[in-house]
Amino acid sequence: MGELMPLPATTTGVDLNAAFPPVALMERLKDYGQEDALAHWPQLSPRERQLLLHDLQSLDLPRIDRIIRCSLTSQGLPIAAIEPVPQSNVSTLEERTAEERERWWKMGLKAISQGKLAVLLLAGGQGTRLGSSDPKGCFNIGLPSGKSLFQIQAERILCVQKLASQDINEDSTGCLPIHWYIMTSPFTNEATRKYFETHKYFGLSADQITFFQQGTIPCVSKDGRFIMETPVKVAKAPDGNGGVYS
Repeated sequence: MGELMPLPATTTGVDLNAAFPPVALMERLKDYGQEDALAHWPQLSPRERQLLLHDLQSLDLPRIDRIIRCSLTSQGLPIAAIEPVPQSNVSTLEERTAEERERWWKMGLKAISQGKLAVLLLAGGQGTRLGSSDPKGCFNIGLPSGKSLFQIQAERILCVQKLASQDINEDSTGCLPIHWYIMTSPFTNEATRKYFETHKYFGLSADQITFFQQGTIPCVSKDGRFIMETPVKVAKAPDGNGGVYS
């Protein structure tokens, strides 16, 4: 399995040659019904046991258990009805006067030029349903221009920056850049970063883009048990769009 790494702090003091897993960890896993994650302990080498302990001890078991219980108890329940907002709360640009629309347009461009606008892109998914393991934003969706979704988004940001700078009658240096936050996942982070570097950030400056990774959550069976990717690793998947909040 490659060069032997030093023991992580969380496994220091654990006898990796013992026939049975650490009692404290086994009891903790039992509390959450996940003791099966240690089922292969007798067959593992000391190095493999180290990796398994490190993986299990990195999990926030109370939080994961709450999520699993909430998911299991919600199955079969009727879906809450989604009602439209009251018509009195709805308006369209067509219903507004030309003066109002112009005023809102100016207000928006002014806020943009002052750096009060940021863009958040949730880009943690792979294009597996499109037949590609690349991040979806890199995928060629068949446009005549051949542009990727990432490029289209970047060019829109550049366009808005230009509109804002023109509105204040200054060049682009007088307009604060729009910061772009791009949420990746452990499965897309490296490829996304390299894609942007290779394409020189599509005309944007590197320092106006922040890449950050969403979290992962263990994959579970229908009865809420951890699914093991390997005997030493719990299978995990990105924690969904809601992961942006944490």
